[in-house]
Amino acid sequence: MFDEKLQKFLNTNGACLGGITRLRDVGVETLEQAWDKASDEDLIWAVTRLGVMNPEQRRLFLVMVLSSIEDKLTDPRSLNILTKLRTNEPITDEDRVAAREADAWAAAWAAREAARATDAEARAWAAQAKWVRENFNLCDLHTN
Repeated sequence: MFDEKLQKFLNTNGACLGGITRLRDVGVETLEQAWDKASDEDLIWAVTRLGVMNPEQRRLFLVMVLSSIEDKLTDPRSLNILTKLRTNEPITDEDRVAAREADAWAAAWAAREAARATDAEARAWAAQAKWVRENFNLCDLHTN
């Protein structure tokens, strides 16, 4: 049985039955236990829900993820977004439009999808979850 805080987080963020079952299967009852025991994929799902990360955490996470596929970002407009994220420069509306035109975010998604159901995907989830656990503290995330 999940405690009230974890149940509220799962309900608010529309957790799927599979994710809920995986948490139960590893004996998770609290948000703190979920932080330590959740699968890599489930942890990344949780921290990427809207509002969980603050803007700086989100920037750092995006830098890590986009850096991992930097060789696939061949359009200068996409690389410009990554450079600005790395240097913490403001991303303008013009940058966002250019990135959409360059499909920077679509390229990131496509790279992830291409790896789906492969060892590469499992390694990507593991690397991202490891990075999140090492660089963030649960208490620093907005889980309410």
